[in-house]
Amino acid sequence: GLPVVFVDRRPNGIDADSVTIDNALGAQLAVEHLVAQGHRRIAMLGDLPTIQTASARVNGFRAALAKAGIPEEAGLVEMSLRSAEDAIAVVGRLLDSAEPPTAIFAARNSLAIGALRLLHQRGASRRIALVGFDDFPLADIVDPPLTVIRQDVNAIGAAVARRLFARIDGDDSVPQHIVLTPKLVPRGSGEIRP
Repeated sequence: GLPVVFVDRRPNGIDADSVTIDNALGAQLAVEHLVAQGHRRIAMLGDLPTIQTASARVNGFRAALAKAGIPEEAGLVEMSLRSAEDAIAVVGRLLDSAEPPTAIFAARNSLAIGALRLLHQRGASRRIALVGFDDFPLADIVDPPLTVIRQDVNAIGAAVARRLFARIDGDDSVPQHIVLTPKLVPRGSGEIRP
């Protein structure tokens, strides 16, 4: 009888209200943007594939590559990355490879931060394009400013509040699964051409 609304992920094992964003669409927007700049060697840095959001984002990444007719290269997709340090290690390895990527899609803000750090350390921040998933403070003032897929946290919060207050007020309808649309915010790092 306790009103509950899940945020960011749909619940497993029970059917309850949830508010999420379209994670697959967000990843597709990021990759389509990089493809539009001329990139064909696009790396992806992702979280644990058992996490709903990470799974949806890698699926969106793959769908965008397939739509563009770009074959996925296993060595360019790195999942199970949990921290900025993980991203630093992977991006370093990618840049040292015989055929480094020309662009990187970092599917979490901590992974984007790690990728940014390594690109800056290597002097490659204006040579390798980067798009992050999730905005964060100061992303707009790094050099170049970070292009991101933004979740509208105000809209998410408002949708959660509406569902929760409706349940508190006695709404006993079937659970609603609200999916909001993320937005591409081009700022410079994702507009670097190969």
